[in-house]
Amino acid sequence: MPQLTRNWYFEPRPAREEAEHADRDDDTAPGLICVPAALLQRHGARVLNPGDAAVFRPRQPQQAGHHPATPRSTVYRARTLLIPADLIQDPGVVRAIDDALAVVGMSIVPPALNGRQVRSSGPAGEVLRRLPRPVVLGPAAPERGRPARPVVVDAWTALQALRAAADAEDGGGDGKADGRADDDAAGRVVLTRQLVRRIALEHLLVGSAISGSPSTEGNGISGSPSTEGNGLAGPGATDSYVYNGGDTRSPVSLSLPAPARRALQDCGSRRPVVAVLDTGLRAHPWLDVRPEPPGYAMEGSDPFVAVDQVLQDAIYLESDWAASQGDWPRQPIKNPWDTPISDDPLLGELNDASGHGTFIAGIVRQIAPDAQVLAIRIMHSDDIVYEGDLLCALALLAERIAVAEAGDMTGMVDVVSLSLGYFDESSADVHYSSGLWQVIKLLLDMGVAVVAAAGNYSTSRRFYPAAFTLQPPPGPVPLISVGALNPNGSKAIFSDGGGWVWAWAAGAAVLSTFPTDINGSRCPELRVRAHPANEMPPGVQLPADRQALDPDNYRGGFAMWSGTSFSAPLLAARIARQLLPPADEPAPVTGLGKTGAHAAADRTVAALEKIHWQG
Repeated sequence: MPQLTRNWYFEPRPAREEAEHADRDDDTAPGLICVPAALLQRHGARVLNPGDAAVFRPRQPQQAGHHPATPRSTVYRARTLLIPADLIQDPGVVRAIDDALAVVGMSIVPPALNGRQVRSSGPAGEVLRRLPRPVVLGPAAPERGRPARPVVVDAWTALQALRAAADAEDGGGDGKADGRADDDAAGRVVLTRQLVRRIALEHLLVGSAISGSPSTEGNGISGSPSTEGNGLAGPGATDSYVYNGGDTRSPVSLSLPAPARRALQDCGSRRPVVAVLDTGLRAHPWLDVRPEPPGYAMEGSDPFVAVDQVLQDAIYLESDWAASQGDWPRQPIKNPWDTPISDDPLLGELNDASGHGTFIAGIVRQIAPDAQVLAIRIMHSDDIVYEGDLLCALALLAERIAVAEAGDMTGMVDVVSLSLGYFDESSADVHYSSGLWQVIKLLLDMGVAVVAAAGNYSTSRRFYPAAFTLQPPPGPVPLISVGALNPNGSKAIFSDGGGWVWAWAAGAAVLSTFPTDINGSRCPELRVRAHPANEMPPGVQLPADRQALDPDNYRGGFAMWSGTSFSAPLLAARIARQLLPPADEPAPVTGLGKTGAHAAADRTVAALEKIHWQG
């Protein structure tokens, strides 16, 4: 039976120059500027306020390559910088960085050289070895004969000190074009501008579902134009997406069976795989996940959802190392499951992102039931992602894919779905300094589709990683940024847009799976005894009383939710669906089993063309 209406489409991609000109980032709403203080404290983060941010005056302000004098607002982790691994393993670079930071009373704690190791060779290995890693900042050691002095450890101030040191170096040149370390006549490492441009803040990313608990955010909406400063008057633009109790999620009933799923042998060599980097999952029968205290487990020999415990452990170890070196209060993610459901058990209000990953996996199940979801947990249940954790996860995923394409396709991933993002403080140099773009570009070069949510701030200000669409792709496979559509096909008022958003998919009032073991602290407004003539039949395990709707009891297993968080996996699932032939056609013998990046790219491009991609 054909679908009633097509709930996704691609816009013609503007030329890169046209998109850059159309979105100059100087006439748009600022995006995320209001972050609850409790959330910032929980994750050791700060909001960069352009009005009071530390800056320095470059010697030649108009010279190409200088950073803008006034940054844009962003949210960053206060005690870490992202520094490429090849730089931080050079003792001369470490000394030069510490010398520059001594001016502001700080120093760095280099990451352990025996941490995450890159095993890939060739171009992929070279990219992975140069990716940034979180490096902890701390007070500088006191000078001999002088007492230690207190210092406010702040990553933005440290980054400005490094930039000032590079600007002040004799000669003031850019150094080597690839940003590697350069030496002066005395043999010491020079902090050139190109080298320092590879060092960046560790941003705090947020999920792209409309969310907001009144107990934590005060207004009940995250990303609402009425609260985030874009000038709309009257009722909040997201009021129509809010349900009982001010929550943007609502339990619903569904009477449909789980979408039919072909047996593995009918799919050829393997199933298409969609990697969902999110909150992880909880129990739901559609996803073949069941409770197994203290966590969860998969059911059956061919479950719809899979986890990679080795990859998950590696993410934890890298984040835990940073925490152990003084990056307080970094919260390493310990397991692949979506926990906890509330950060304040005395209130019992559900966290903003509880159920986020389960909801996304359910969208994939509805559209591409023959696929498999690889669930990788990097998002805390309060909707927060550390950029270092995301970088680590994507790097490990790229290594897994490199091994698969070399011959062992059991670990292959075909599509990556990202429902998260951040606003950068300087779009002028984010493309150069961002390790996130480097690893996404590597995945695209491997033939893997990457789909990213455009964000929910009703702005055209670039929201990354989705806004990396302004960068030329390394090959035929594009990065896809996705905005949200309402059920009637119009663009949702909360969705970001602009020349960097060129795909749209249903993202408002979406119905999908929600963990069956989540029941928050809110109660029905009414609860009364049933009429004596309406007693429950023997053996029926359901409540006997009459109730109004319980706004946060999801034991029915389904919910309604809105956000570009759900537009991205819809399109990711559409791509995965096209990697297999229809159920009435036999799967090709070599289809998904063919190795190599070129074969992967050919499969992905063919799938995109089937869903009307305008490349």
